[in-house]
Amino acid sequence: MTNQKGSTQSKKTGQRLFPGFIPPPEDNWLARIVDFMLKFRRYGRDALSIVLILLALLTLLGLIGLTSGVWITPWANFLRRWFGWGSILVVAAAGAAGLLLIQRGKSPFSAEDWGKVIWLEVSAFAALALLSIFGGNSIERAEAGQDGGVVGWGISELIGLLLNPLPDGLATGLKVVFLFLVTVLGILFGFQLLGVAIQKLESLIESGQQVSIEQYDSSPSVVVGSSGDLDQLKPKTSRGTQKKVHIPHEFRKSFKIEEDDAAEPVSFKERDPYLPPYELLESGSNFKPSERHINQTAGLIEKTLAEFGIPAKVIGFQVGPTITQFALEPGFLEKHTDSDKTDEQRQKVRVAQILSLRKDLALALSVERLRIQAPVPGRPYVGVEVPNEKSVTVGLRSVLETDAFYKMDSPLALAIGRDVSGAPVVADLTRMPHLLIAGTTGSGKSVCIAALTTCLAMNNSPEELRLVMIDPKMVELVRFNGLPHLIGKVETDLERISAVLHWVVVEMQERYKLLEELKARDIESFNRKALRRKEFEPLPRIVVLVDELADLMMSAAEQTESTIVRLAQMARAVGIHLVIATQRPSTDVVTGLIKANFPARISFAVASGVDSRVILDSTGAENLLGRGDMLFLSPEEGTPIRAQGVHISDKELERLISFWQQNWREEELDSPWDGLMESEAVLADKDDLVEQAIEIIRATGNASTSMLQRRLKVGYPRAARLMDELEDLGVVGPSRGGGRERDVLIDRDEEPENYWDED
Repeated sequence: MTNQKGSTQSKKTGQRLFPGFIPPPEDNWLARIVDFMLKFRRYGRDALSIVLILLALLTLLGLIGLTSGVWITPWANFLRRWFGWGSILVVAAAGAAGLLLIQRGKSPFSAEDWGKVIWLEVSAFAALALLSIFGGNSIERAEAGQDGGVVGWGISELIGLLLNPLPDGLATGLKVVFLFLVTVLGILFGFQLLGVAIQKLESLIESGQQVSIEQYDSSPSVVVGSSGDLDQLKPKTSRGTQKKVHIPHEFRKSFKIEEDDAAEPVSFKERDPYLPPYELLESGSNFKPSERHINQTAGLIEKTLAEFGIPAKVIGFQVGPTITQFALEPGFLEKHTDSDKTDEQRQKVRVAQILSLRKDLALALSVERLRIQAPVPGRPYVGVEVPNEKSVTVGLRSVLETDAFYKMDSPLALAIGRDVSGAPVVADLTRMPHLLIAGTTGSGKSVCIAALTTCLAMNNSPEELRLVMIDPKMVELVRFNGLPHLIGKVETDLERISAVLHWVVVEMQERYKLLEELKARDIESFNRKALRRKEFEPLPRIVVLVDELADLMMSAAEQTESTIVRLAQMARAVGIHLVIATQRPSTDVVTGLIKANFPARISFAVASGVDSRVILDSTGAENLLGRGDMLFLSPEEGTPIRAQGVHISDKELERLISFWQQNWREEELDSPWDGLMESEAVLADKDDLVEQAIEIIRATGNASTSMLQRRLKVGYPRAARLMDELEDLGVVGPSRGGGRERDVLIDRDEEPENYWDED
């Protein structure tokens, strides 16, 4: 008996059967049948829903005479005889039941919902009786499948028997009024159920939510595991992936999710009619987690910490597109003094103790990655960030139409995404003034660059903004070819990319000369003064976007680093900004000089905490979820902000490019750096001191071998060879003999890169 009881007790450890079920002995054939059926009980609901939907469709076709069969025709005749014209209500009920069964297991009906179902049924039967009365209350018409059928005729006759003592006219009138009121009241009380069903169906189709915490009975239990594990749940002992946790009463929560109806009205300013309308973009999907899931997760967090001796309380939560942040308030530990053990002292729980349990919390909640923000900046609590059941796509339009973006009021305002509370995250590129992006392959870097480029093109014309795009990967940014904002085309050849960066440096130097001529301190003041002077034209802002920095650093590390650092240090004032991305945030790619000049950084999911420290100077990016989940470090903030990045689809991008191509006509010119490439090709076979020699001759107006020897500190043979090369380039004239100076053939005001263009 003892062994039998012990065996029975061990069997019950892993079982979770529906209430009232008594498992038969294992050696019984009935046990094997029940066990086999329970394996597929989840799929039984889905199969039943499909059967009901097919039954509704076939019945509808049979009633209208579009199909017939051995059992369809008798079934349709049966419905016509008993329900008459109300047979269509049977079709609607079967179809609605099938659709609701798809969602049934995830959002069970309450007692109130079943009351609404009963009201709808009462209304349907009352309507059948009304149809029978209006048809003359004839049993012959009812048998023929007209009016309300036999059921409607029977209900009408039953009410007539109850009103038999009254005169015929009065009894008929009261009967009609009574049935009409019942029909109307049933529709009114049951109409809300129809709205709930439609809402659940839309939620199923649009969001496709997956529940990882499911309640099987009225007790507050939590089944923790992935949705795939839930599909395989059996009334047997769990094999390690399933874990059923009972939440005690002291850890149960009753948080409520507020309706999103308190949004502040957006103070839209009048949009330029020449800019693309927001209708070209799509709004992101919406997802609202269940209150039960929120409360059970919060209770499970408290319970897990309590099991490790850390008292803490979840005092709130914030739901974002990707994660839900739970506000955890550390409690106090009771400690006895050494002198008198009856005296107790309260000691606050240290934040480091909570941080050390990150993996234990992830195990208890059965989530892949969990991040703890300790503490939340400016808040007296610790943030525990748990992934949502379903990640939400943040559309670019949903951020562009927010009040926060309009208040930015900057031509280079960027829509970054939405934070853990769902609030928009926006930034101004002119204040950054450059942006560095890092993350592993597939984490969302290229999508982020595409979204930022689209945001800039949505709010600036090609006259106000020009783009230089470099894409060594040759797959992402090439989609922007054809956008009028582009200078040249998207460059993918590593040999041409160095010339592109060189051209940007030359353009920066030219702009500084223009600023000096008008005595302007930056591009904004220059453009204001240029509008008042006819000989000057306003300068457009230039944004240089590089999709992969690692490829450039591998091909020419020193040249790339020096060029990028020089641009980052000086290009801000003349309206040139850099947006650079890399999938390898190592110290040999993101060097110390580059980091020092890029205070604004975005980190998507990275491989390790070391990579996170390189890009953000702190850990945390290794715990991100990928697919747009980011940490945004603003130069105005001390700590990174977690957000879900905006997404732009190919269709939206095609519509934007098509809009600008139709509304902006501009001649296609060669890339301005083609001339630099030709000059570099000419100088490739020349002495590396040729450029310095040209500058010396241009500055002094004199040309002799001895002067070059003294100024360049080289020997006479090399100075003579330099002079011959300058003669070939057309900088100086031929030798005049007698040690006399050569003629200088170049204009002293002409730029060095133009010396060999005509030649």
